[in-house]
Amino acid sequence: MSLKVIHIGSIGDDLTVDSTLISVDNDIITVDQTIQNPQDYELKVPYRFFTSNIKLSLWNEIKEVETILDLVVVEVDGQMLLTFQHDFEDGTTYEVKITDTNNKLIWRGKILATIQTDLENYILHKVVDNNIIKI
Repeated sequence: MSLKVIHIGSIGDDLTVDSTLISVDNDIITVDQTIQNPQDYELKVPYRFFTSNIKLSLWNEIKEVETILDLVVVEVDGQMLLTFQHDFEDGTTYEVKITDTNNKLIWRGKILATIQTDLENYILHKVVDNNIIKI
């Protein structure tokens, strides 16, 4: 299945392609659009013990790449509030581990990154307009 791009406007710096070689068959072009600027994310988690200096470990299960962030966190309503930046990939699952500076486990869980906003009706492979991307 391929996606048909029916209009390319002023995309700017946010368009990336999978390789430097682009081949075009008729009117079908396959592209991958990624936002280059990560945003601030907030994560509230229960904790086993509280410390303000922590390590946040994000393990990308598909690429098998680990990102470790040293953070200073706060306590809000009995939960640990983390604010951080990371370039998440849509549809990717991450194992998350929070430890203190001595690697003592505080919390662990999973994150599924998605660009979908209606999370109550989340669909893993959402089809919009018969797989036609309108840019």
